[in-house]
Amino acid sequence: MLSKGIVSACRFAWRYRFFSILFFLVLCLTSVALAERLVIEFSTFIQQMQQRYGANRVTVARQWQGMLQHAAGLPEQQQILVVNDFFARTLRYQTDIELWKQNDYWATPLETMGKGLGDCEDYAIAKYVSLRALGISDDKLRLIYVKAQLPGTRQTQAHMVLGYFTQPNAQPLILDSLIVKVLPAAKRTDLSPVFSFNSKGLWANNSTQSVADPTARLSRWRHILEQTRKEGVKW
Repeated sequence: MLSKGIVSACRFAWRYRFFSILFFLVLCLTSVALAERLVIEFSTFIQQMQQRYGANRVTVARQWQGMLQHAAGLPEQQQILVVNDFFARTLRYQTDIELWKQNDYWATPLETMGKGLGDCEDYAIAKYVSLRALGISDDKLRLIYVKAQLPGTRQTQAHMVLGYFTQPNAQPLILDSLIVKVLPAAKRTDLSPVFSFNSKGLWANNSTQSVADPTARLSRWRHILEQTRKEGVKW
């Protein structure tokens, strides 16, 4: 028969092992969750906003931070709507040639909110960064280059939207600078996809497998990733 001391020691050892395993599992799950979440160091972001664009635009940066804090506890599809609505209210559309004196310029969220202006790529990038900061997986988000049909004509123009996929092969919901509503792709018959990308891959048209490293093929996207890191966005 085991003594009470040995029994107590065995119980202690069992409990210690149990809680050690439990702690390890929680740590692993937390690490996975953090890996999915893009981190924004708002102290750095706001400091740079102040230096480059002044106190008035710092207010917008803080509103962005507040919006993300508010949306953090919401279901993903509500987060999509909150983020889309924020940029619809906060930004005004302006072409690159008017804003940056360039034919095509992709702005970081800091530049876009600093100016309060942007074109389709700028809206899409700002929404993408926001949703990644809320913890939505890269697997569910793609920046999509499309041909957008001009109203009342058969002509098209190059355009970018953000797609949110509930499942990898699901029909995406489209977040667009042209319209406020978030609609399924099937209802956006004015858009024809060309290619899509995120921070992990690049897809041609409707391909199911990534065909290239997006940073190798898209220099402007590589610039966005590099520049945002300097502005407090940790990928």
